[in-house]
Parts: sequence; structure tokens; C-alpha cells
Amino acid sequence: MGYEIPSQLEYKEKIMFNLTFKQLIYAFIVFFIDFCLFFKINASIQVRVILIVFPTLIGAGFIFFNLEKYAVNIYHWFITQRKRDINSFTKDLRKREVSVLKVQPINFHIKTRDEKETISRQFLKFMNAIDFPIQILMKTKELEIDDYLDNIEVPENYQELFEDNQKFIKELIENENVKDRVFYLIIPKKDNLEIQEEICLDWVKSLNLKVNKISKTEFESLTQINGKEIINKPSYLNVGEEFHRIIYAHGYPRIVEQGFLDRIVSSIGNFDFSLHIEPYEVETMMVNINKELQKQKADLYSMGLKGIINPSLEIQYNDTRRVLEELQKGNNKLFNVSLYIDCKANDLKELEVVTRKTEAMLNSLMIIPRKATFQMDKGLKSIMPYGFNQLKITRNVTSKGLSAFFPFTSPFFESDSQGIWLGVNKNGIPIIKDIFELSNPNGVILAQSGGGKSFFAKLLISRYLMNQTKVIVIDPQGEYKALVKKFDGQRIDLSRTSKTIINP
Repeated sequence: MGYEIPSQLEYKEKIMFNLTFKQLIYAFIVFFIDFCLFFKINASIQVRVILIVFPTLIGAGFIFFNLEKYAVNIYHWFITQRKRDINSFTKDLRKREVSVLKVQPINFHIKTRDEKETISRQFLKFMNAIDFPIQILMKTKELEIDDYLDNIEVPENYQELFEDNQKFIKELIENENVKDRVFYLIIPKKDNLEIQEEICLDWVKSLNLKVNKISKTEFESLTQINGKEIINKPSYLNVGEEFHRIIYAHGYPRIVEQGFLDRIVSSIGNFDFSLHIEPYEVETMMVNINKELQKQKADLYSMGLKGIINPSLEIQYNDTRRVLEELQKGNNKLFNVSLYIDCKANDLKELEVVTRKTEAMLNSLMIIPRKATFQMDKGLKSIMPYGFNQLKITRNVTSKGLSAFFPFTSPFFESDSQGIWLGVNKNGIPIIKDIFELSNPNGVILAQSGGGKSFFAKLLISRYLMNQTKVIVIDPQGEYKALVKKFDGQRIDLSRTSKTIINP
């Protein structure tokens, strides 16, 4: 099922010569400067022409190429490029009151079509229920499996097997560079933080997601930045021994699928992912959209009189009108959405590789990526778990379209204390489960002939034996004799000539 993301509703009205009011002001200033230089200076015609070229080029940059934005960003970078202490960098962030919920994602794409639609509807209701901004953060970190291995109590006769198994697990994680990912829902204080937190807890639980509020110690660990200094470069940040580069979503496809962000969530790479969602105030929203609609209609009318066809403006006008109708009927709400990705690496060469892979992954989703050039410090603050969107690169999305942004789509590392290693999931994350904790602990191994079914079964048996589990095998072909002998098991023969029989 496809979900539609309408065109950006914000529209700049053309006043004269197909220019906006701000562009006309810049044009007037440039014209005045050029007029003074050309007619007020007593010099040759060649000198006067050369003098007006420079301000004309700068003016053209301000009028047509949004040079004002670049100038502001360059100025901001210039005054923040020096080395800064980490504590001073995060000083304004630490003053913010936030509540942080840790969310355990689900395996969204193995759900049936009806289950997916149910989850999307519940997420839609969740978004419609909030009237305060939230931040959804995915943190990538090193996979920590030592606690699980340390807690396994292995009998003496299986100690050698356990050591081999432990070595195999650690080497696999190290060689494959397996990363763990953790999801958080950050709620910045708007009115009453406790009520906001309770609303989010109830709705997240209604999505059948495991959720809990993190402790103060966990929050301090989550917000800790490795290193004492931060150096702000135009295209990256140097934080201690780590390099960061912020990428933001500049444009979105017209139609997206349910859970389309899973391509980002489950992709391989060392990066953090942040999604800021901010609802519009209903009264302000209705007034602003009406104004936008009037501006677009006026421009379409004036262009029509001149015989000019503008398909993009017509599409935008139709989108704005449809959104307004949906809002007036109460079928939809409007949100500002910001999507940022923080690429991380230990050196610049590796950072470039992670960046290119991330941009390719976004391009495959028809999301246009852009680097936050000269704004890397703002981007890093927008990624951090404080619910602070300082970068403010937003896109308006209706609540129906926003329901496709459901991000909790791929489970990562979660181990049962008495579980065994069953394999790895599509993200390369170990699956460690205690099947006896399930409501129906039965299973079946399916594969083609020679695909390794027997090998996998014997591997599971050896791992269960380390866990002190009693194992019984019915073996008509006698292929488990060597395994029984290896682990000093008992073999019972059943035949017409054997001395043992089954007691009915």
C-alpha cells in the first residue's frame, strides 16, 4: 500500500518579473548601487563597467541562488570553527528538560499485510494524539555480548566446547564488524512532561512494542561524547578521535511504502539516525494554508493570462487544496518532519566511504540527500537526544503520510539469559533465544537436500548440552552415533532383536 507525501506547502508569491518580494528588494539595492557606481563616479566607461560587475554578480547570487542562506551559514561556521570544549558545546542542551523512552522494535516485514496496516493505523493515531514535538533516535554502538557469555554456567565436561563456541562468536562479531542499534523516543518538555510521557508510553504500548523509561545513569551514558574537544570543519566535525558528518533529507518521493525507513534502519554502516516530528498548531495551520492557497491561485491566474504553463505550481496548488480539505474535514493533521543521519568513522577516508554508502542508500529510496555544509555543529546537536532541532530543515507531511514513517521495523540484539545462539538476522545481529520461554517451543528445520539440516540440528544439540538441557534424539538411520559417543551419551537400540523396548 502506498502513502502519499504532498508537495511542500510553503510557497513564495511572485510579485513582479517572476520575483518574490525579497528578491525585488535585493534587485532594487543592486540597481541603486550600480546606478551610483556608473553615473556618480568620474572615470572612464571601461572602469565604471568593471566596477559594477562585482556588485551585480553578488546581487544575482542573493536574488537567484539563495546566497543569503550560504552567507549566514558561513558566518556561523566562521565564529564557531575554533576548538571548543565538549562541555561548552552541550551547555545549552543540558538545560533542556526531556524524557527518554527506550523502545524495542519489531520485525515489521514478516508481518502479514493486515498486521502491517493495523500497525500503521495505530502509529497514525499516535501521531494525531500528540500536540507536542518528539524525536525518534536510532543509536549505533558496539555489540556487547560479554555479559551474556559471562553469565553462562557450563559443566566441566563441556568447558572445551564452550571456549570454542565463545571464540567463534567473538571472531564472527569482530570480522563482520557487527553493530548493535538501539531506539529511543525523546520527549522535550512543552507543558507537563509527566503527562506527555504517559501519553507516549500508552500509545507505544498499543503498538505492541516493549518500552521503558531509561534511568538517569543510562541518559548520562547516552549523551556522553567521546573526547574533550570538538573541531568544527565546513564538511565534518572532529570530536576527539572520531569524525562526524551530518546528512539531511532535502526531498522526498511522492509515494512511499509502509515502513520504508527500514531500508535506512537495517542498512550496514556506522551512523545514527534522527527523526524530528513537530505538529502544527491547528489555528495557525489553517490560516497559513489558506494564505498559501490564495498566493498559488493568484500566480496561476497571472501566468494563465500570459499564456505561461507551470505544471509544478499546478501540482502544488492541487496538493495544498486537497490537504486543506482534509484538514477542514478533520481527517488529517499536518506535521513538520526533519530526517538527519550522522555518519561516524575513525578517519576521514572511512568517513567518506560511510557517507557515500549512506547517500546511495537514501538515493535508492528517492530521498534527496544533502550534507549540512557549514552547519555540522547544528546538525550534531539536532542528532543528540535532547529533542532539539537546531538545523531546522523541515518538510510538511500529513499524518496519513507520516504513518509510513514508522521506524521501529527491525529488531537488533536482545539475548535471553538462558538462550542459545540460533544464528544471525538480516542485520547480522546474533539471535540468542531460549525457546522454552516461548508459548509453543516447537520448531522445524527446512532446507533442500544437502543444505545442512543435520549439521544445524547437531550444532543446536551441542549448544543445548552446554546449557545443561536434556536432549533425546530418535535416530532411525543412526547418524547421531558419533555425537552421542562424543558427549558420553546413552544409546538405546530399538528393534525386534534388541534387549530394550518402548513401554507404551
